[in-house]
Parts: sequence; structure tokens; C-alpha cells
Amino acid sequence: MRLPLSRLTASCVGSLTALTLVAGLLLAPGAHAEPVETLASTPVVDAPQLCVSGAPTFDDVVTAAASVVRGIVGPADLTAYDQRVADVRAALAAARVHRDGLPRHPELVGARPAELDDPIVTYIVNGLDAVRTGRIDETMSVSQLTVNDAIEVFVLATGIVKIPAKLAAGMVPTVGFFLKPVVSAMFTGTAALARAVQNSIEAGCLAPNVYPPLVLDEPTVVPVPVPQPIRDLAALVMTADGTCTPVAELTMATVVERTRAFLDSGAVDMDRVAMNEAADTLQEFLAANRVAKVMLMRRADDLGPLVEALDMGPVTFLANLGADLAEGTALDTVPLAQVRVENAYDLATLSLDIASLLFSAGTSIAGFAGVAETITTPLSIVQKLVFAPTDYGAPIVRGVMQSMCAI
Repeated sequence: MRLPLSRLTASCVGSLTALTLVAGLLLAPGAHAEPVETLASTPVVDAPQLCVSGAPTFDDVVTAAASVVRGIVGPADLTAYDQRVADVRAALAAARVHRDGLPRHPELVGARPAELDDPIVTYIVNGLDAVRTGRIDETMSVSQLTVNDAIEVFVLATGIVKIPAKLAAGMVPTVGFFLKPVVSAMFTGTAALARAVQNSIEAGCLAPNVYPPLVLDEPTVVPVPVPQPIRDLAALVMTADGTCTPVAELTMATVVERTRAFLDSGAVDMDRVAMNEAADTLQEFLAANRVAKVMLMRRADDLGPLVEALDMGPVTFLANLGADLAEGTALDTVPLAQVRVENAYDLATLSLDIASLLFSAGTSIAGFAGVAETITTPLSIVQKLVFAPTDYGAPIVRGVMQSMCAI
């Protein structure tokens, strides 16, 4: 019987595979670049290395592969071989990329992006903050990118492809409702596997190498053309770092006061006295009028993995109602002043989700009544396209609001 590889053995096999591939690059014939003084003139030290954990950089992969191959290179060829390694490392070091133009691990962006682990949300949040702070223009050497960074690109690509795949699955007549979660779970599983690979790499040891550390130039700045509307939006928000209130958690009373402060600053030419009177009246109305607490829904990820996976307004509402009934708070009310931006957004998407369900029910009844599929099927497809922003865009917008603060 064939025994499964242990986690450590599997990690080693994966590392050796990567090293073998890179070794082919090092041994391939090609024109030599000009010698790099900081690399070629540094003597190579043949000494064992201690185990260092963490995701290897591209330069770590190159030097580890070169170290393995170096053991079989003849003494007469070592100088030429080391020069070839220096050329490859120098070429990678010279290639530069805009780091914040590439996806990052959600834990490096913020607490909420790490909880959501939605690659599109993470990419948008990091990108907006990078535009606001000017980091979007900073470049770094390709040699400094890690294997985990390459996996993040794959995770983001998976998240982008997931949306049209789910939309196409949902359009399949009759079984689309059941097929869409299956397709979603397939892509979610792929992303989870990529995360497992990252964790395995982080926990393993970096392959030892006998080459000196790479000496790199300081980061350079190369302006990135960003559309003005995006720059305007980025100037208004910042990544939530625990010291500010995310946009989603702002109450209606706070929104009114922030708006009052903006208008009272003189940014807009207006009658400030009348504006403040209107703001006071609105605040009194928000404080005096109450709404059922059950309408202020919890977040889907607070209601269990099944509700989070479905992320459908009616399902979230019913799960929230069940939680309120269990806690005995279903009949409680709260003032409108305490309604959060996220609550209002959820109610809006809930209305659209219900409209979508009613439309689906209408086409189903029409089908049962004998209306031809040539009529009901196109209507169903149109419905999927019309409500696609609610199904696929709303969770992304909600995630960004939960992860960013208004400045």
C-alpha cells in the first residue's frame, strides 16, 4: 500500500522541484551580462546554514538552486559558474515592479480584510490606501518578491474568475440555483488550498545557500497614472487600523454631524445658520423615531459559515431573526440615530434580493402555466444580469466599507 507523504516530506519535495526548475535557467547557455561588483567580487563561502523560516524570496530560490547545482560543478568551472549566478541575480535585481500594484496577503492590509479573506476586497483596500499615501508610485526589485506574493496573484485571479463562473452557473435553467453554490465552493476550495500552501512554506525552512546576501539599491519612485476619480475617492478614505471607525460602522447621527462639520468649514458657499438649524432638526428626528432592532442585521460571518457562504439577503435576514428570537430581543427597537451605514446598505440589498426572488417566482409560475421556455428562459437570464451587481458587487462594496475609514 502506498503511504501518503508527511507534511515535512511534501514540503521538501516541493522545494526540490522548484530548485530543479530554476537550475535549468542557471545552466542554460546565454550571453553574459556585465559583472556586478557587489556580487561577483564577494567570495563564496562553503558553510552549512542554520534553518531560517519564512517565505523565500525570488533571490532565495535562485541562490538555493544554484547552491545545489554548485555541488556538482567541477573546481575548474566554479569561477565561471559563480559569475553566471551573479548575472542571473543581477538581472532579477534590476527588474523593478510597483509593489502596491500587486496583491498583498490580507493580514498585511488590515484586520477586517484578514477576516473576510476576499482577494478583491483586499486588493481594493490596499490600492486605495496606496494611492492616498503615494505608495502606489514606489517600486521594488523583483528579487525581493516572495513565493507567497506569487501565490497571492493566483488567489486574486481565482477570485476574479469566480464571479463570471458563478454568474454563468446561475443562468443554467432549472438547476442554476443549486449549481451556483457548487461552483462557488470549488473556487473557494482552490483559494483555501493556496492558503494552505502558503502556510506550509512559512512553516518550513529556507533552503540553505552558499551565496552572499543581495545588496540592492534604495526604492525608486516611478509615477503611476491613476484616473482622477480614483484619486479623489482615495483622498477620502484610509485603511482601518483600529484607531478610527470604519465607514460601515458610522451611525446615522455621526454621518449627519460629519456632514454638518464639512458644510460648516466653508467648503461650500451656503447659509450656515439655516444649515445648522436643518441639521439640528434632523438629529431630533433620528433620536425620536425608532425602528425594529431585527432590521439591523448582523454580519453574515457572525451568523455561521453556511449563511456566510450563501450571502443572500433573505437568508441573512432569517438567520438574524432566529438569533434575535433566541436572545429574546426580536421585539426590541432602537432609535434611527443608532442605525449604521452598514445596516442601511444591508436593507437596500435585501430589498433587491427579494425583488430578484419574486421575479424568479414569477417566471417559474409562468413556466408551470404553460408559457414557452423561449419566453421564460430569456427572462430568467435577463434577471440574472440585472441583479448581478447585487449578487456579486454588493459583498465587495460592503467589505471595503468595513475595512476603510472616512478621513
